[in-house]
Amino acid sequence: MKQWVPAAFSLCLLPTPACAHSYRVVLSPPTSATGKMLVGHAGVQAVDDKTSTALVRLISPGAEVRERGTIRVLVMNLGGKAFPFGQDQVTLKLADGTVLKPTPLDKFVKGKELVERESHIAATVDLQNRNNLEELAQQTSAGMTAQSTAPVPGGSPVSGATGSSTLGQDRRTDDALIPGAQTLDAINQVLDAPFGVAPQKAWGGYYVFDVPKAVFERRADQPLTILVTTGGEQHRFNATLKWK
Repeated sequence: MKQWVPAAFSLCLLPTPACAHSYRVVLSPPTSATGKMLVGHAGVQAVDDKTSTALVRLISPGAEVRERGTIRVLVMNLGGKAFPFGQDQVTLKLADGTVLKPTPLDKFVKGKELVERESHIAATVDLQNRNNLEELAQQTSAGMTAQSTAPVPGGSPVSGATGSSTLGQDRRTDDALIPGAQTLDAINQVLDAPFGVAPQKAWGGYYVFDVPKAVFERRADQPLTILVTTGGEQHRFNATLKWK
């Protein structure tokens, strides 16, 4: 189950913060009584739509949209039957009927392979370094034991020093600190083929879409409708592709 938390994108999955001469997706407040809108830091917005069978959260990161943009869609199955959810269950449509189609995933394949390779190399080097540190710590401990009665400046001889405080330090490296780990995680969260969402389970990811050149060149605010299908029902969100 994916966490309901917006994540940073890289490798062109998530553009840089909004700046001049670009669009950004601005969500409108929900019109249903069960809807809820949340506004976060740096322009992040989220709108919830809830029915008896599903809870849908739509998130706009507030980032610039040029040739490519992104939103995040998360769903929770509140009903008794599983339903499919993937990029085929999300539709972005402008007021003139233009559909902002999802970016083909093969655009990210080379980047993913590169990150995986570099992450593997980094993890291998990290393991070697940790092994070297363990060996060095053991040698240091042995040396301190042999000189356990050596005097220290301005004080009495130290007795029984074993260097155990050094050996007790935790040298494990969090996988998230390996270069590229966050990028790889973001790539893996791009919505792809439909995934079966079981009752009382949540699923979701990034819907990365392409912006046609003709749409970008309009350089004006454009009404945007976002439709999310969960089983036999459709959730409608109103938004604006806002020029800035």
